[in-house]
Amino acid sequence: MRRTGYLILGLLLLCLVLFVVDRVVGLGILRRAWVWATSPLQRGLSDEGSRLHRFWERWQEAGRLQEENEQLKEMIAYLTTENRRCQELQRENEELRQLLGLQDRFPHLKLLYADVIGRDPASLHQVVRVNWSPPEEKIEVRAGMSVIAPAGLVGRVIQVYPNGADVLLITDINSSVTAVIQNVDRPTGVVDGRWQAGSRLRMRFIPEEATVREGDWVLTSGLRVPPFEEEAFPPGIPIGRVLRVLAVADMQQEVELLPTVDLDHLERVMIVLGER
Repeated sequence: MRRTGYLILGLLLLCLVLFVVDRVVGLGILRRAWVWATSPLQRGLSDEGSRLHRFWERWQEAGRLQEENEQLKEMIAYLTTENRRCQELQRENEELRQLLGLQDRFPHLKLLYADVIGRDPASLHQVVRVNWSPPEEKIEVRAGMSVIAPAGLVGRVIQVYPNGADVLLITDINSSVTAVIQNVDRPTGVVDGRWQAGSRLRMRFIPEEATVREGDWVLTSGLRVPPFEEEAFPPGIPIGRVLRVLAVADMQQEVELLPTVDLDHLERVMIVLGER
């Protein structure tokens, strides 16, 4: 009990001494000593806090940039798809304008628009299937009718279905077209398909004395050939251009032609229903 009293009394005396000393001489020197001794620790804690703050800001910025990057990727994919769709629409519109232009080029012909919907790549024959929307007025599509594209002759109808038909291309070996070479001599002949023989088109029965040059245009002559005597190709339709003279024999010439129509990428055609 006596020891506890002495301890309390000692603490009171210490507090009294410190109070008197602070009042008389001040404790500023002790405070400054404390600040000087602890300032490196305070600076270290402050720098570490700044680094942690910058790390946190960079981490938040990285998350925001990642989100923006994903949004930009989605936008690029969308714009790429829309660009391709617009390019396809532009190409289709251009082809449709060219097809409609056929009516201006051949105002005397009655034409029916049709889409190419099928082709058998394994077939031994050059045949495509076309389809058309039922027109308001009654029409009749028959075997033997001509099929054309903006660039020139495509072939003729060989089989008819409801709102559709099979078209034999001019490159098929079973196709024959009477033709005329567009030059000063204007020699005539017959253009046969040669796809099955590893070629495209060959024009035969050209008179030996006729002048034929590479690049000459070959057009339909409008003459009838069997077995479609009733359905002749309209005259003046481009068939192809002369690539080279193949042979001169028996008072006749043969030449190889390049078709004016890209028959491997055919998508839209016009069927010639007859004359107006």
